[in-house]
Amino acid sequence: MKNWRKLMAGLCTAAMVSSMVVPVWAADDAAEEETADDGDVADISEALIGIWQDSAGDIYGFYKDNSFFGQWKDEEQDILGVYSLASDGEYTALAMQFANDDGTYDDENMVTYLLQANEEENVLELYDPDSLEMTATLEPYEASGDEADYNEIYQQMGNALTECYSGVTEAGETFIYGDNDDGTFCSVIVINDNDEYVSFIGEGTFDEENGTVTITDEISEMSLTFGVAVNDDDTMTLDMGDLGSATVEEATIAVAVQGLKYAVENGTEMN
Repeated sequence: MKNWRKLMAGLCTAAMVSSMVVPVWAADDAAEEETADDGDVADISEALIGIWQDSAGDIYGFYKDNSFFGQWKDEEQDILGVYSLASDGEYTALAMQFANDDGTYDDENMVTYLLQANEEENVLELYDPDSLEMTATLEPYEASGDEADYNEIYQQMGNALTECYSGVTEAGETFIYGDNDDGTFCSVIVINDNDEYVSFIGEGTFDEENGTVTITDEISEMSLTFGVAVNDDDTMTLDMGDLGSATVEEATIAVAVQGLKYAVENGTEMN
């Protein structure tokens, strides 16, 4: 699977966010020795990956490709974005850039916090970069109820995926494809304007002779097969035969997670 998919350069989060922040973790040896036994929260760059809930009740899913998916509870909206980290050994700068409605990024819609790990309370503390006053905390999200269970499923999906592509079909439907490195976990979600959706989530197989990929849904056992063609503009065309085709480009893992969440909570399944 991986041979035909690694065709475009990886997402460079640092290019999307402020020049003062790069996606690295830098701590001196003494700090590493002091916090090494305190768990993953001591290393903020690793600890951030997962589900967190802030002091206002909003839920954030942070993914290993430096993307995030926020569920703003008070405003009842979902927001995609990318994040980046940099540290001076005492504070870690967290820059979060929100995507526009069309999924693009510009120099606006970005916030920056200073971040510290509080190992004693197992929370991440957010500080205003100017006043150094603590403005919020992030604590590990604990599932309770149906909504929380769904959030855990979305996070598991985000943890399993290593790449994502999104675009539109010939009929104008939203098409989102994601998978992991060896193709043992693949996800295709197609959503039309009426919020009717089709999903295939399961193992994928690559037919080198025919140049096709087949994904078999592990629940319905239905399959989707498509061919792959690389275009000159770094997009890809996925040809599904009589079902039409889709033109996709590289996206963040958060796009795949949001797509599934939107379809499940707002759509009608057509499988």
